[in-house]
Parts: sequence; C-alpha cells; structure tokens
Amino acid sequence: MDVFVLYLFIATATPLFLWTESKKMALMQIPFIAVIWLYMILHLAKVDMSPLMHTLFISIFVANVIFAHIAAIMIYAPYFKKKKLEKKTIVE
Repeated sequence: MDVFVLYLFIATATPLFLWTESKKMALMQIPFIAVIWLYMILHLAKVDMSPLMHTLFISIFVANVIFAHIAAIMIYAPYFKKKKLEKKTIVE
C-alpha cells in the first residue's frame, strides 16, 4: 500500500510537469487521477468493495501507470536526444 500511496502523489503531480509539453495529455490524465484518489479514500474508509470494483480500480491504476510512462517519454525524450546529439558533435 505504501508504494500505491507514493505513486498516487507522483501521479497527482504529473499533469503539472506535462502541462507545458502537452495540455491535452495533462487534461486526459486528470480523470484517472481522480479515480485513483477515490479508490484510496474508499480503501481508507474500509468500504466493502466487490471484486469487480477492485478490478476496475486496479485496471485504471495500471492504465495510469502506462499513461505516465508515455508522458515521461514525451517529456524526457527530446532532452536525451539533445544530449546524444551534443555528445556526438563533441566526439566528431
């Protein structure tokens, strides 16, 4: 559960970092984050959830993890490409 909570805070901040690169993707991620927060609140409130609800919430969590990785690639790929180009230019 600790890893889930840690990821929840990181995922909540992701749209802020993504905002300058792609506002559309940042806005698309907000509903996923809201559902993950809802799951956390229901879990802490000890609400009896059906296996279907658990499956739904965990599926949304996994989708958000995939989405966050795509966002990270979008943010950092240009940086690594630039560094690689600089390194190649220095060697030549």
